[in-house]
Amino acid sequence: LIEETRSTLRGLSDGALLNYKLMTDSTKIMAMKFLSRIEMSLVMTSCDFTPIVMLQMLKLSLEHGITPISAVGFVYFGSVLVSIGHIEEGYRYVKLAKKLVSQFDAKEVAGEVIAISTQAIGYIEPMQSAIEFHVLGHKSALEAGDIRNASINCSLYISNLLWSGLNLNQVQKEFDKAHSFMEQHSTWSLLVITGPLLQSIGKLVSVEELPLFQERKYQSLGPMAEFHREKNPFATKIFYLHNMYQTFIFRNFDRLEDTADEFIDFKIQTWTALNTHNVQCFICGLVSFLLYRRTNKNVWFERGSEFKLMMKRWSECSEWNFLHKFHLLEAEEHFCNKRLEEAKLSYDAAVSFSKKHKFVNDEALACELAGYFFLEIGERSRSLEYFIDAHEKYHEWGATAKATSVYKYVESIFRLR
Repeated sequence: LIEETRSTLRGLSDGALLNYKLMTDSTKIMAMKFLSRIEMSLVMTSCDFTPIVMLQMLKLSLEHGITPISAVGFVYFGSVLVSIGHIEEGYRYVKLAKKLVSQFDAKEVAGEVIAISTQAIGYIEPMQSAIEFHVLGHKSALEAGDIRNASINCSLYISNLLWSGLNLNQVQKEFDKAHSFMEQHSTWSLLVITGPLLQSIGKLVSVEELPLFQERKYQSLGPMAEFHREKNPFATKIFYLHNMYQTFIFRNFDRLEDTADEFIDFKIQTWTALNTHNVQCFICGLVSFLLYRRTNKNVWFERGSEFKLMMKRWSECSEWNFLHKFHLLEAEEHFCNKRLEEAKLSYDAAVSFSKKHKFVNDEALACELAGYFFLEIGERSRSLEYFIDAHEKYHEWGATAKATSVYKYVESIFRLR
């Protein structure tokens, strides 16, 4: 059905769709409103059904005419296409959805359309500017009295800020504002999704460094957190992602393979939270190559290589967001294969492009991983240079606790006094 819909829409220009006949059948309009209402709920609870509802909305629109609600169908269609690799094509439909919202002044769906489209736009446009659309999405949803999508934009915004390179102290302040809004409006399922993010920030920065840090908010959810994770598979996936990330970034080797297995074994289809999906692939790829070197299990090397190829494909659509990530995965793969000269070039490229594209978080990580590589091959002076750069960049990011961890490691290896 997706292929049939793609084929039908290819024959229609954006202009033709924007000037398409209008839907006038009241029963069909009511059906569109009903389908629109359940679509986001399915994203949170039953991801596999998301495309079915979306395709029905497009079918009704093409057969009976366009309505402001059609924008919801187009934005989910674009998001699905991006998620299965048709990035440029998907980008077309999420932009079309935003144009429909503007054309119809469709305030009632603006928040949802912006929330979903922003995640797809991040595969083409620079992440740091793209995610700012969520601020507009939050405002638009509030103006329409749409608390659910105002909260969803809040959740997606702060979730993406962590990976954008923004200073973590500023990320935490934005988190605190978003968390207060979601708590005020009792959007518990979204609070549970963002809880692990708060824990990752706390570990990177250290609680003492954040006067506004309020981990008690997440902890106070208590059994409610477990309840919502059971009902919302996306919340469970995010929970496992941050467990894996925390063990990886602090090199907790006793738990790393277990947390990676938990994350990989819990499978859900991601149609909409696409920026989170590419972060998952990046982290899991790095974890996989590290675990291969530690365990010599081929399955980890194969997984790492698969994630690297995915990042390569994405980098062809957005060098800004993905090229440095691809080079870092490539460097780690070369490290595993003992292709030392190729690895050196790839680590340098990862550092250079992450700096150029303003991802200080990834620049710090690339420097740190390069430090381990050069230490392993006996080039201690170059290793020390990379570790010093990593320490500086983690501080620049605001990751005080992580910077301290790197310093202590370097001090123990190089006996710095």
